[in-house]
Amino acid sequence: MRLHRHFARNSIPLSETLEAWLFVASIVLAVVLIKSDSIAQLVAHTKDFGAIGSFIEGFFFTSMLSTVTAIAAILETARFVPAWELALVGGFGAVCGDLMLFRFVRSRLVEHILKAALSPGVRRFGRAVAAGPFFWLGPVCGALVIASPLPDELGLLMMGLSHIRLGYFILIAFVANAGGIYLMALAVQSTL
Repeated sequence: MRLHRHFARNSIPLSETLEAWLFVASIVLAVVLIKSDSIAQLVAHTKDFGAIGSFIEGFFFTSMLSTVTAIAAILETARFVPAWELALVGGFGAVCGDLMLFRFVRSRLVEHILKAALSPGVRRFGRAVAAGPFFWLGPVCGALVIASPLPDELGLLMMGLSHIRLGYFILIAFVANAGGIYLMALAVQSTL
């Protein structure tokens, strides 16, 4: 009886349990897709789809599981698509991918994971920075990570933990992703 009350008091809500299982399933699916080379084949053929291909490349530009493949496709597409067009459409695709990841980063499941993984001192320091005069540091550093060719997950975590509003997040994510894609496309086009 005491054990039952303990688990009833400390149990994880059903929504968080389902979210955890969806997360595990998405990792398994991503590994299967990468092992089967399906993502690489899809992204490699995106240049045949015009604007839709640029959108797909941007979408896959956001995740650590597909960033390298998406960068290769963006660099190839930049040979025949204007940099501004690739950045604009790819930026929209990247925001869609980032929104999916951002929703997860702001979930209670991530709070449980961080609580288990980080010491209380580190968590207190993070809360102090987020609430203090340097509240802007998380979103700025997150935007820099998102703009870089690095996977977006770390930048999204920084932005999500800073409790940035969704509208600001969408704007910052679009500008950062479009800027990163534009700079990569310009680098390729300057060598042609």
